[in-house]
Amino acid sequence: MASFDELIPKKKYRLYVELGYKPNGKRDRRTKVVKASGPRQAQSLLKDFEQEVKKTRHLDQTKISFPDFSNRWKKNYAIPELEPPTAENYTIKLEGTILPFFEHFKLKEVSTFDIIEFFNHERELNRGSLETKYKILQSIFKHAVQWKIIDKDDNPMSEVKMPSDTKKQKKDFYRKHELPDLMRLLKTLEVRQQHIVKLALFGGLRRGEIAGLADDVVDFENNLISVKRSLQLSKTEGLRLKDTKAEDTRIVALPKTFMRELNDYYKERKALQEEIGDLWKGFKDVKGQEVFLLFANEYGIPHRPDSITTFWNRFMNRFEGKIRRVRFHDLRHSSATIILTEGAKKGITMKTVQKRLGHKDIKTTLNFYAHVAEDQDKEAGDIFEDV
Repeated sequence: MASFDELIPKKKYRLYVELGYKPNGKRDRRTKVVKASGPRQAQSLLKDFEQEVKKTRHLDQTKISFPDFSNRWKKNYAIPELEPPTAENYTIKLEGTILPFFEHFKLKEVSTFDIIEFFNHERELNRGSLETKYKILQSIFKHAVQWKIIDKDDNPMSEVKMPSDTKKQKKDFYRKHELPDLMRLLKTLEVRQQHIVKLALFGGLRRGEIAGLADDVVDFENNLISVKRSLQLSKTEGLRLKDTKAEDTRIVALPKTFMRELNDYYKERKALQEEIGDLWKGFKDVKGQEVFLLFANEYGIPHRPDSITTFWNRFMNRFEGKIRRVRFHDLRHSSATIILTEGAKKGITMKTVQKRLGHKDIKTTLNFYAHVAEDQDKEAGDIFEDV
């Protein structure tokens, strides 16, 4: 938007060109005082000034500081494009450690070595989430290139490898011979909690996928579950049930015995809904569609996804020494590992496991379960013991 004011003495005009707002929230306005014979000439000079400002605006942007551009990235990409929980997590990491380190840098001044020093600094302070911070920096500089703030050849992240996370908890998993003990101890949990654990172990479902499981995706007759939604929690939007991307939707087959148990539980939940009548509140997905969630409370309102981690950690603490401690997410790990080790005799391939767990890239599956090959290699080595 552009405008002008007539000044005193006459024949002088102040021109204004509005460019919106700067990353710090202040108005970005350019002004210029010119001489003109009248409003018509002033209007012509205003058009010239507006074109000049827009043409040279990128020169000002190349001087932008790293903190200012990071705020612009957050406002124009992270918040509108990422899922709220991811955007909130990125914001915490950005403001907590990344911005304090780069607060005095111009965006174009940040070098590859500066970023290497940042990650070494994080390791020295024994801070975790290095992979997340790497993704944040990678995204910031990728968008700086896309938005033509820096040249592609000036992207300092192009030569930086993903750092290893020193505080990252080691992945562990249950072997087949440990499952009978686990099943026995699971009987001490509520029925709802037992089913949640079994869905992670038998089906390889993620925590949010289990919490967002509705009756319209469960095929009790054929023992199948279509995984197409996930329950998320964010500070800004609270609990929200979102559809996964079309390419992420998958169908998972589950044991007949378990599906019969889950069906009985479902029937009890439906009976409870009828029993409480008008007190039933239910829940809607992000499209406004009413859904019947299997693991909601008595009024149909879902529990927070992190409540699953809470009860699992309590379960681990209660039976410390009787069952090996693993994270809830590692039940997915256990599921795939057991399928790979036991299913090899039946011709089950890595591709099957990839589809079952919903990994977009089979490299993720291969890297994640490399230890299976290590265990088999030990067994192969033992064969020569007899020789």
